[in-house]
Amino acid sequence: MKIVTLVAALTAFGLTGTAAAQDPVGDWIGKVVTPGGIELTLAAHIRKAPDGRLEGYAESPDQSTVALAMADVTAEDGALSFEMPLVRAKFAGRWDDGAWVGALTQNGADMPLRLTPGLPPARPVVSGLDGAWAGVIAAPQGELRIQLDVKTDAAGTLALFRSPDQSPLPLVAQLSRKAENVTFELRGIGEFEGALSADGGTLDGRWRQGGAVLPLTLRKGG
Repeated sequence: MKIVTLVAALTAFGLTGTAAAQDPVGDWIGKVVTPGGIELTLAAHIRKAPDGRLEGYAESPDQSTVALAMADVTAEDGALSFEMPLVRAKFAGRWDDGAWVGALTQNGADMPLRLTPGLPPARPVVSGLDGAWAGVIAAPQGELRIQLDVKTDAAGTLALFRSPDQSPLPLVAQLSRKAENVTFELRGIGEFEGALSADGGTLDGRWRQGGAVLPLTLRKGG
């Protein structure tokens, strides 16, 4: 089993203002569906540099906290385009009815994308799970260490997943809890389902990925 690192297929950078139809400066948000059928939120933030050039970064809050710098941002005659070198992707679209409407292209795939003014919504609050959790998956190729860092603040609860034996990059985990039942998902990669112990110190469950189901126990402070 291989836990894929940042599925970077997901970062679109949109632009355009509201008062001036072709003004790309601002914060934009949209959703893209990957070739695998995974829907991902994309946020784009564009500013004007002191020398007048357009610059900015994109983010995929469903997957990562990494800011994806933009390059070659161009906006003219109602058209917008930009590249994201880190993930080898580019966006091209036109201003239409209050949004930049076009496609995000990556690895030869064109994914429709409509960017409207806005910011990513606040993350939900998940109580009782804050802390550093750790465990080991007995994968066919050997043991893989798993880490889950959970922190709640004014912006909500953020859960970051790491598999240090495969990549140092953290991935955002979609975390939820209902009574003692806890789940977290890495969009397009895998998911965990388990139960929280009575003392709140252990999550005992299973990791599912690519048809494989493997036992996984996470311990707080482990």
